[in-house]
Amino acid sequence: MMALTIDSQAKPLAAPPWKRLVAIGAVATTLGGCVTFTPDGGMSPVSAEVSAAIGKDTVKIVSSAEASAVQSRVKALLTKPLTADGAVQLALINNRGLQAEYNALGISEAAFVEASLPPNPVIGVERLSTGASLDIERRVVANILALLTLPARSDIARTQFEAARQKAIEATFRTAAETRRAYYRAVASRQTASFLEQARVSADAAADLTRKLGETGAAKKLDQARASSFYAEVSN
Repeated sequence: MMALTIDSQAKPLAAPPWKRLVAIGAVATTLGGCVTFTPDGGMSPVSAEVSAAIGKDTVKIVSSAEASAVQSRVKALLTKPLTADGAVQLALINNRGLQAEYNALGISEAAFVEASLPPNPVIGVERLSTGASLDIERRVVANILALLTLPARSDIARTQFEAARQKAIEATFRTAAETRRAYYRAVASRQTASFLEQARVSADAAADLTRKLGETGAAKKLDQARASSFYAEVSN
């Protein structure tokens, strides 16, 4: 690991350590851009894209107050007849898998910010004895290798952060699509069951009527057998 050493005693013409420290900071600022944390852990682009595409809200739960607010909203949605849109919104705000993706996005942002920060210079003071004299050596040491690789490390962390954001958006859309598909399947299954029950009742009535007509001679045995067979088919 390379280090920058400044000896203020051995080199009388050298700048004071604090000026060297300022110079190192200026170089670090030039090599790496200033990156700060977003207020919501990188969720704003996710929320904006989801809202624009499907008109639904996304929530990242980071406090007990937000958890309580989400639960209140879940209860409010469940008190009304559940529609496809309601089921999707319910899934987006009450899904642990999505919360894990949103938390991973926040962790990726923290790694991006950390990778964009320059290394901290170290200031040291040493006492050197040379014969009968005592000299004080002041040093400002900075990790030159870390400074030189700062832009590359920052770019890699930015790419990883953007990938985590796209993954969170994709997971949100996938959850919405799967929920809507499951809702329509459930509705179709319920309607099918209702239609089959109506058919069973009708077939039962038809079979009973045909049997009574057969007792009076108005219906043939073949008609009675067909009615009974149809009833047995829709009843299974």
